[in-house]
Amino acid sequence: MRLIAFLFISSLLISCGSKKNTSIYNDESINPESPENTSNYVVYEPVREEDKVYFANKLGVNKSEISNGKLYSFIKEWEGTRYVYGGETKAGIDCSALMQHLFKRVYNCALPRTAEEMGLNEKFNLFKSTKHLQEGDLVFFKMNNDRMITHVGIYLKNNKFFNANLSGGASISDLKNSYWKKFYVVSGRLKTPASK
Repeated sequence: MRLIAFLFISSLLISCGSKKNTSIYNDESINPESPENTSNYVVYEPVREEDKVYFANKLGVNKSEISNGKLYSFIKEWEGTRYVYGGETKAGIDCSALMQHLFKRVYNCALPRTAEEMGLNEKFNLFKSTKHLQEGDLVFFKMNNDRMITHVGIYLKNNKFFNANLSGGASISDLKNSYWKKFYVVSGRLKTPASK
């Protein structure tokens, strides 16, 4: 039964890859010289000055880098929400439901319900190297052996990402932290409408 499930997932990976049949671990799906950038088609709203200062401090960047008002107002609104497996509201939320809400509001994009379904979704170009990450990319993790992907968050800046997790609820975490480095699998960038 496990072999059948593995073969099914493998076929999904191939069908969701580029036309070159790249695998989930191949950086070929993103050209670092001319990467598709989510910000190229995001309509930005201004960020309040106090929010610029708040997030610049949290992310360790200059406040001029905090420019996506929709994204950062969403994070401020949901930050601190407790983690509940299967949760979908501010009473308690899990990682994939948080990303569903975020992508719908910020990028006007509907995502599937689970982290694994997001990672296998054809709306995303997958790449392994964290050096290609840009604000708005999804970062995927495998925390146990149940599935290929079991956790998801959204990359912000300076190795920081927003996610809902057991220890911190909806919070900003650091990809360079040994815990997250251990479980990191792959990242996904939303394809621009022209590349669909």
